[in-house]
Formats: sequence, structure tokens, C-alpha cells
Amino acid sequence: MPRLAIVRAIMPSVPDCRRLAALFTLVPSLLTAQAAEVSPAERVETSPGLSPDAVRRAFDSQSQTLASCMRLVSIQRKKDNALEFVPWKPLPDTDDRLRVRFTLKPDGTILGEDRGPEAHDVRSMFLDTRCAEEKLTAWSFPSFPANPDERVQVELWARFRTTEAERTAAATRLRDFYSGLCKSLSALKVTQQPRAGVEWRATIKRFLAEHGARVDPSIRGAMKAVGDIAGSDLPGAITIYERSMEESLATTLPCPKLRAWVKEG
Repeated sequence: MPRLAIVRAIMPSVPDCRRLAALFTLVPSLLTAQAAEVSPAERVETSPGLSPDAVRRAFDSQSQTLASCMRLVSIQRKKDNALEFVPWKPLPDTDDRLRVRFTLKPDGTILGEDRGPEAHDVRSMFLDTRCAEEKLTAWSFPSFPANPDERVQVELWARFRTTEAERTAAATRLRDFYSGLCKSLSALKVTQQPRAGVEWRATIKRFLAEHGARVDPSIRGAMKAVGDIAGSDLPGAITIYERSMEESLATTLPCPKLRAWVKEG
């Protein structure tokens, strides 16, 4: 075969080249768009009553709910001993291991203890552990044939890591959440107590319903508290709103209308 014919045989056509170029363009975008994921469980230990494999399968099917709890903020102590919230940034060699401990009842639900040897806890440098522990308590595992007071203790290990881009995107979603709530609350005309409480509770309830399970449990609880006390202490409710923002983002986004109401109060 002539050399030119050989070259033509191995060279892709122009349409093939375009498809190949499109593929190389698409692959990085798919990789960068991929959300952070919890790895499958690497090690599972259980006390007698429920097999590690059964726990592993249940963990792997539910563990991605933890990914929404990525750590964005850390706490530092200033020279005057006051606490300060700052953006969290991992070092290059930050440990990405995830350890989960909990105790199961015979019906497969997690014992709701937060103290002592049967307490549930989550340890991870890349997760907000308070959020992760709230998610954990809603999980379910296979039941086991035991007396009502018998328990199975579980410890398992996995891995979880986030990128700077993923943390930035999560922070942007939080900013949008607080900005949207600011806009909704600022639109209210009623600031006199106790009528304000009725209006604020209804607005916050509707706003949280629109955002669904995406809202961090601690933020959801704080916003409910805002609505609960707005009728008796509007400046205090706004302070809780701003404090929640600071704890979540290490900053306070301006909301002039609410600030004005604090000064009036």
C-alpha cells in the first residue's frame, strides 16, 4: 500500500476529529461538575447481632446524604478569648477519613443518645459534623432478632473530600438562601408585635418548604426559632438570623431593612 494511502487509512476524517475534540472538551466539564461523594465503607465493625456486610450495604445506600454537610467554616479563638468564625480551608495533606459510630436498636433505628458509650457521632475534617450527625439519626438499618433492650454497636470508616470549587458553590447557594430570605422578610409590612410573629412564621415556613431538604438542619432550626420569637422580640429574632449566617458563611450579608428594624427596636 502506498504511504499516502496508509496515512489516510489511519487518520480520522474531519467529522471524526470534531467529535473527538468535542469529547475532550466534554470530559473535563463532566469531571468538574461531579459533586463530592462519600466513598463506600472501607471498614465496618459491629458487635454481635448484625453482620458488618449488612451494615455496609445500608451505609453505602444512604451515605451520600452526608455530602450536603461539607465543612465551610471553622472556629478560631481571638486574643481576647472571643470566638471568631472564619472560612475553612484544608491543607494539602488534610486527612480525608470519615469515621461514623452509632448504636442500633433491634428495629434497625439508631439510638438517639448524644452522650456516653452508646452516643452517635461523626468525625471528618471535610464535614460539618453537627449537620452530619443530624442526617445520620434519620437513617435506618436492617432489623435483628433481639430483646428490646439489646443493642448492636457499629463503627465504620469511609472517605470524603471536597474541592475548593465545590465549597465555593456550596457557599454561593447559602448566600442565595440568606439573600432570598432577607428579601422575603423585608417585604413584610407588619413589624408590630405580636402580629409580626404571625407574619414572620408564615413567611419562614413557606420559604423553608420551597427549599426542602437542601437546608442544613441547624439552619432550619435557627430559622424556625427566628419565626417563633419574632412576635415577642423582633430585634432578637433578627440577631438569630444574622448569627446563623455568620456561623454558616463566616460573614454577614447586608440586609438593610432588618438592620433598621433592630435599631427601631
